[in-house]
Amino acid sequence: MKKKTNSRKLIKKLIPKAGLALKNEFYLETSWIISTIIETRLKSIITRVEGKNPGTGYNLDRCVKRVKYLIVKGDHLILSKEIGLLLVDAIRVWKNSRNKILKDMSEKHISRQRFAALAQEGIVLMQEMNGSYKKFKSGWVKSITPATAQQKMKTENHEQV
Repeated sequence: MKKKTNSRKLIKKLIPKAGLALKNEFYLETSWIISTIIETRLKSIITRVEGKNPGTGYNLDRCVKRVKYLIVKGDHLILSKEIGLLLVDAIRVWKNSRNKILKDMSEKHISRQRFAALAQEGIVLMQEMNGSYKKFKSGWVKSITPATAQQKMKTENHEQV
Protein backbone atom coordinates (compact mmCIF):
# COMPACT_ATOMS: atom_id res chain seq x y z
CA MET A 1 0.00 0.00 0.00
CA LYS A 2 1.39 3.39 -0.99
CA LYS A 3 1.96 5.95 1.69
CA LYS A 4 0.27 9.25 0.85
CA THR A 5 2.66 12.17 1.11
CA ASN A 6 1.59 15.60 2.21
CA SER A 7 3.24 18.16 -0.06
CA ARG A 8 3.14 20.88 2.60
CA LYS A 9 5.08 18.70 5.04
CA LEU A 10 7.51 17.69 2.30
CA ILE A 11 8.24 21.30 1.41
CA LYS A 12 8.60 22.31 5.06
CA LYS A 13 11.28 19.63 5.39
CA LEU A 14 13.04 20.44 2.12
CA ILE A 15 13.40 24.22 2.45
CA PRO A 16 15.74 24.05 5.48
CA LYS A 17 17.67 21.25 3.79
CA ALA A 18 18.18 23.45 0.73
CA GLY A 19 19.45 26.25 2.96
CA LEU A 20 21.80 23.90 4.78
CA ALA A 21 23.13 22.46 1.53
CA LEU A 22 23.72 25.97 0.19
CA LYS A 23 25.46 27.03 3.40
CA ASN A 24 27.77 24.01 3.19
CA GLU A 25 28.43 24.73 -0.50
CA PHE A 26 26.71 21.62 -1.82
CA TYR A 27 25.39 23.51 -4.82
CA LEU A 28 24.34 20.57 -6.95
CA GLU A 29 22.34 19.08 -4.07
CA THR A 30 20.77 22.49 -3.47
CA SER A 31 19.61 22.66 -7.09
CA TRP A 32 18.02 19.20 -6.89
CA ILE A 33 16.19 20.05 -3.68
CA ILE A 34 14.95 23.28 -5.27
CA SER A 35 13.80 21.31 -8.33
CA THR A 36 11.76 19.03 -6.08
CA ILE A 37 10.17 21.97 -4.27
CA ILE A 38 9.23 23.75 -7.50
CA GLU A 39 7.92 20.52 -9.03
CA THR A 40 5.76 19.88 -5.96
CA ARG A 41 4.33 23.40 -6.14
CA LEU A 42 3.55 23.05 -9.85
CA LYS A 43 1.86 19.68 -9.29
CA SER A 44 -0.26 21.25 -6.59
CA ILE A 45 -1.31 24.01 -8.99
CA ILE A 46 -2.22 21.45 -11.65
CA THR A 47 -4.22 19.45 -9.09
CA ARG A 48 -6.17 22.52 -7.96
CA VAL A 49 -6.92 23.77 -11.48
CA GLU A 50 -7.70 20.44 -13.16
CA GLY A 51 -9.21 18.70 -10.14
CA LYS A 52 -7.00 15.63 -10.48
CA ASN A 53 -3.50 14.74 -9.38
CA PRO A 54 -1.03 14.51 -12.30
CA GLY A 55 0.76 11.59 -10.61
CA THR A 56 4.37 10.54 -10.55
CA GLY A 57 4.82 10.58 -14.32
CA TYR A 58 4.86 14.37 -14.30
CA ASN A 59 8.43 15.52 -13.87
CA LEU A 60 9.50 19.16 -13.66
CA ASP A 61 9.54 19.58 -17.44
CA ARG A 62 6.00 18.24 -17.92
CA CYS A 63 4.71 20.29 -14.98
CA VAL A 64 6.18 23.48 -16.45
CA LYS A 65 4.63 22.72 -19.85
CA ARG A 66 1.24 21.93 -18.32
CA VAL A 67 1.10 25.03 -16.13
CA LYS A 68 2.17 27.18 -19.09
CA TYR A 69 -0.62 25.62 -21.16
CA LEU A 70 -3.16 26.32 -18.40
CA ILE A 71 -2.02 29.95 -18.20
CA VAL A 72 -2.13 30.46 -21.97
CA LYS A 73 -5.52 28.76 -22.19
CA GLY A 74 -6.81 31.56 -19.96
CA ASP A 75 -9.68 29.78 -18.22
CA HIS A 76 -8.35 30.66 -14.77
CA LEU A 77 -7.57 34.34 -14.30
CA ILE A 78 -6.12 33.81 -10.84
CA LEU A 79 -3.54 31.44 -12.29
CA SER A 80 -2.54 33.94 -14.96
CA LYS A 81 -2.44 36.81 -12.48
CA GLU A 82 -0.51 35.17 -9.64
CA ILE A 83 1.82 32.71 -11.35
CA GLY A 84 2.32 34.30 -14.75
CA LEU A 85 4.19 33.26 -17.86
CA LEU A 86 7.39 35.08 -16.90
CA LEU A 87 7.86 32.95 -13.79
CA VAL A 88 7.08 29.73 -15.66
CA ASP A 89 9.52 30.68 -18.43
CA ALA A 90 12.21 31.57 -15.86
CA ILE A 91 11.74 28.16 -14.23
CA ARG A 92 12.10 26.46 -17.61
CA VAL A 93 15.31 28.39 -18.40
CA TRP A 94 16.74 27.52 -14.98
CA LYS A 95 15.82 23.84 -15.43
CA ASN A 96 17.51 23.77 -18.85
CA SER A 97 20.69 25.34 -17.46
CA ARG A 98 20.68 22.79 -14.63
CA ASN A 99 20.36 19.97 -17.15
CA LYS A 100 23.12 21.45 -19.32
CA ILE A 101 25.47 21.55 -16.33
CA LEU A 102 24.71 17.90 -15.56
CA LYS A 103 25.39 16.94 -19.17
CA ASP A 104 28.63 18.95 -19.22
CA MET A 105 29.84 17.26 -16.01
CA SER A 106 30.57 14.05 -17.88
CA GLU A 107 32.65 15.83 -20.53
CA LYS A 108 34.48 18.64 -18.72
CA HIS A 109 35.15 20.32 -15.42
CA ILE A 110 32.39 22.58 -14.14
CA SER A 111 33.55 25.55 -12.10
CA ARG A 112 32.39 26.08 -8.54
CA GLN A 113 31.10 29.53 -9.56
CA ARG A 114 28.82 27.99 -12.18
CA PHE A 115 27.35 25.61 -9.60
CA ALA A 116 26.99 28.48 -7.11
CA ALA A 117 25.25 30.68 -9.68
CA LEU A 118 22.84 27.84 -10.51
CA ALA A 119 22.01 27.33 -6.84
CA GLN A 120 21.57 31.07 -6.15
CA GLU A 121 19.31 31.52 -9.18
CA GLY A 122 17.30 28.50 -8.06
CA ILE A 123 16.87 29.92 -4.56
CA VAL A 124 15.54 33.17 -6.01
CA LEU A 125 13.12 31.29 -8.28
CA MET A 126 11.97 29.07 -5.42
CA GLN A 127 11.26 32.11 -3.23
CA GLU A 128 9.37 33.80 -6.06
CA MET A 129 7.44 30.59 -6.74
CA ASN A 130 6.55 30.16 -3.06
CA GLY A 131 5.26 33.74 -2.84
CA SER A 132 3.26 33.43 -6.05
CA TYR A 133 1.90 30.06 -4.96
CA LYS A 134 0.67 31.45 -1.64
CA LYS A 135 -1.12 34.30 -3.44
CA PHE A 136 -2.58 31.84 -5.95
CA LYS A 137 -3.74 29.51 -3.21
CA SER A 138 -5.42 32.25 -1.17
CA GLY A 139 -7.06 33.68 -4.30
CA TRP A 140 -8.18 30.22 -5.36
CA VAL A 141 -9.80 29.55 -1.98
CA LYS A 142 -11.60 32.91 -2.11
CA SER A 143 -12.86 32.25 -5.64
CA ILE A 144 -14.26 28.82 -4.70
CA THR A 145 -17.02 29.80 -2.28
CA PRO A 146 -19.84 27.40 -1.39
CA ALA A 147 -22.18 29.22 -3.79
CA THR A 148 -19.63 28.96 -6.60
CA ALA A 149 -19.11 25.26 -5.92
CA GLN A 150 -22.87 24.62 -5.98
CA GLN A 151 -23.24 26.57 -9.23
CA LYS A 152 -20.38 24.59 -10.76
CA MET A 153 -21.99 21.30 -9.72
CA LYS A 154 -25.33 22.37 -11.23
CA THR A 155 -23.63 23.33 -14.49
CA GLU A 156 -21.78 19.99 -14.67
CA ASN A 157 -24.98 18.03 -13.93
CA HIS A 158 -26.92 20.03 -16.50
CA GLU A 159 -24.27 19.37 -19.17
CA GLN A 160 -24.41 15.62 -18.52
CA VAL A 161 -28.19 15.48 -19.12
